[in-house]
Amino acid sequence: MDGKLRDTHNVVLQSTDGKPLFDTGFPLGSIDNFVNRLRGLLPSGWFPAPPKDLEEEQAPILVALLKSFASIFSALWSLMEEAKKQLRLKTMVGAFLDIFALDFFGEDHLPRQAQEKDDDYRIRIIKTLRNKNNTRLAVFNAVQSMTQTNPIIIEPTNAEDCHAFGTLAAPECGGGYGYGCNGLRYGHLDGGQFFIEVVSGQNTNHHVIYDIIERTSAAGVIGWVRVEN
Repeated sequence: MDGKLRDTHNVVLQSTDGKPLFDTGFPLGSIDNFVNRLRGLLPSGWFPAPPKDLEEEQAPILVALLKSFASIFSALWSLMEEAKKQLRLKTMVGAFLDIFALDFFGEDHLPRQAQEKDDDYRIRIIKTLRNKNNTRLAVFNAVQSMTQTNPIIIEPTNAEDCHAFGTLAAPECGGGYGYGCNGLRYGHLDGGQFFIEVVSGQNTNHHVIYDIIERTSAAGVIGWVRVEN
C-alpha cells in the first residue's frame, strides 16, 4: 500500500490544498503503537500479517493478548514522559515546583502562596533566580516581587532619603554634608544599615519577608524592617 489515508469507499483523503493525507501511524507510546512494536518482534509466518488500510484483522486473539502487555508499556511510557518534564523548570508542575524552590532557595524562602497556580509560581521562581543582590534596587525588587507592593527604603547616608546637609550654625558639620551631626536625620559615615517599610500585600508571613531582605541585602548590613498588614 502507498500509506495514504482512504475513506470507506477507498477514496484517498485530501487536505484543503488538494494534497493527499498520509497515515503517520499510531501516536508514539500509545497502546496500539506498542502492539505494533511487539507484533513486529514475532517470527514471520507464525501469525497473520497486520492489516493494511481497510483490511480486517486476521488475528484478534493475538492482538488482545499483545494489548495486555502493551497497556503496561504504555503506562510506563506516560510516566517516563511526565518524569522527563520535571527535569526542567519551564515544564515541571505541581509538587515538583515546590520541591525545586525548597531545594534551591531553602526552607520558607520562596514558598507557594495560597491558591497560586503553577505558571504564576514559576514566574516568581524565575524572577528570584535572576534577581541581583547586594544593592538597594535588588532589595526593592525582591520585596516587590514577594508582596506585589512597593516598599519604602530609607538609607541614612542617602541625601535623596534624608535631605539634611548641615545647619546654619555649623554649615561645615560633617564636611559640609551633615554626616555625624547631632539632631540631623542624616546619620553617620559608617553606614551599614537601612530602614524599609513594607506592606505585606499577598504575603502575610512576616518571617518570609525578613528572610528575603536578609538574603538580598549585602553581608554585614543591618535592615530595620517595619511590616504593615
